[in-house]
Amino acid sequence: MRVLIILQLILMATATSFAQNAPINFEAGGNGANWTWAVFENATNPPLEIIANPDPSGINTSATVAKFTALAGGNPWAGTESMHGADLGAFVLSPSNSIIKIMVWKSVISDVGIKFASPAGWAQVEIKRPNTVVNQWEELTFDFSSYLNPPADQGQLDQIIVFPDFNLAGRGQDNIIYFDNITFGASGGNPTSPLGPAPTPPARNAADVISVFSEAYAQVPGTDFNHGWGQSTIVATIEIQGNQTLRYANFNYQGTQFADALGVSAMENLHVDMWTADATTVNIFCISPGPVETAFSLPVTPGQWGSYDIPLTAFANVDLTNVIQFKFDGGDGTPTIYLDNLYFYKGSSTGGDGPNAPINFEPGGFGATWTWAVFENATNPPLEIIANPDPSGINTSATVAKFTALAGGNPWAGTESLHGADLGAFVLGPTNSIIKIMVWKSVISDVGIKFASPAGWAQVEIKRPNTVVNQWEELTFDFSSYLNPPADQGQLDQIIVFPDFNLAGRGQDNIIYFDNITFNSNIVNTDEAEALRNMVRVYPNPVASGERIQFSREVTQIEVFDLAGKRIVAGSGYSLHTAVLKPGVYVMKMLTQDGSIQTQKLVVQ
Repeated sequence: MRVLIILQLILMATATSFAQNAPINFEAGGNGANWTWAVFENATNPPLEIIANPDPSGINTSATVAKFTALAGGNPWAGTESMHGADLGAFVLSPSNSIIKIMVWKSVISDVGIKFASPAGWAQVEIKRPNTVVNQWEELTFDFSSYLNPPADQGQLDQIIVFPDFNLAGRGQDNIIYFDNITFGASGGNPTSPLGPAPTPPARNAADVISVFSEAYAQVPGTDFNHGWGQSTIVATIEIQGNQTLRYANFNYQGTQFADALGVSAMENLHVDMWTADATTVNIFCISPGPVETAFSLPVTPGQWGSYDIPLTAFANVDLTNVIQFKFDGGDGTPTIYLDNLYFYKGSSTGGDGPNAPINFEPGGFGATWTWAVFENATNPPLEIIANPDPSGINTSATVAKFTALAGGNPWAGTESLHGADLGAFVLGPTNSIIKIMVWKSVISDVGIKFASPAGWAQVEIKRPNTVVNQWEELTFDFSSYLNPPADQGQLDQIIVFPDFNLAGRGQDNIIYFDNITFNSNIVNTDEAEALRNMVRVYPNPVASGERIQFSREVTQIEVFDLAGKRIVAGSGYSLHTAVLKPGVYVMKMLTQDGSIQTQKLVVQ
């Protein structure tokens, strides 16, 4: 026993004898300034510069900072990385150091990405966070608490990789980004408070909204958010990245008293955004005199903002001409919930006359006469509108779109509609954020969709794989949690489709047909939408031994175990080779980018 205890102590000491050199503050005598930073994928790769702080007037009063010039000709993922075997030092991610913060100063809104790698080439999938302000310092937070460390044969993490201007929409000019003060903090497990603000509500006509709490719309005056009913709840209004948010700590129940009764009978829905780490049941009530009150139970997804659009018909018997209070309940006096964007509304959000849909490529419909541009596809053969080559399945349309993804094209080759015409300006909202498309493909690969505004603002695409070949299949894309552009970037007016998004590359030209792009309602989160957000599809399954299995989205880490519980192989990314797997049944454990762990069965033949 004594020998065992000594051995355990030695192992513990060995595992914890390394720590990252931090904070990375670029100061003389500190960390970062004298490191060997390599710039990659940035055209001519101008070196990272350590310079005097150009703006010490805000939250960052440091003397020196890092300057990164993201060139217009560089790739969207251009970045800089420290040197293996030095600089950061070997370390293990743990609850004591997995909340990473970085200060950035940017003149544009785009993602900042961070990931870590080991000297053997093992690397995580980066976490990306957008800055929310320009021309001032802002601190961004990255939660690595659910990320795995490398397998033992890959060494320890010893490199940080920063993507200061991760912009899949591309750059129209060189962008200068300053960054500083990268810190490693304790996580305490999963985040206990939101790392970012609630989603920005869509633009709506003032006459179509009665807002109780939201900076997006004019609020009704005189509301008492801390009405005393003997509750244990402690109410506070806090700022999350500059956004006013209600926090209910020690939550059991909480009332909201309106200065004047609200007549909401002309409205159609009640919207609320909620975040919680530890609540399991949360109900919202509308109350009219009597009192008459009816509860609506909000589905709880811990650790992320949930957006709920509740039909007012759900509040049966409540006099909607005379709503005097809200109430939240369901807590036992211990959890904390965060609330934002409490408002009643009717109709769709404003946004011109778009989207012009369904995009069905039929004469007299939408799509066939649009100006589709093909990009990143070698010689860029144009999109063709042709007769449906296979009307025998679920798609009996007369005409469809044909896209030829060339072997020499980039993985993200695609086609886009014309700004200022075609799709029309529109705002993503509850009535149109579930996008469906029919595809016919001879290969299994991702299909990607995103939207962009005329000012160059674009979303990160959502990707879904087809699961069958040589027949029509309908794929569903959930944009309900995606933000609309900032006001100065214009409204969405362009759809971009990536019919064969295949990072593994193509060995031949692939022909893809697509059709019937629809925009559907998203009233209250549905089980289908939740499953779409979370599911990782694995294909083919069963798989022939020695072939590669593909994942429908990037996996932070996958481990494959035999039925005796022995780990056989591990990896990360979009695929995994099965060369070491003998025929039989295995269990796959997958850690996804959003921190969830999924388990699936794998059959090897």
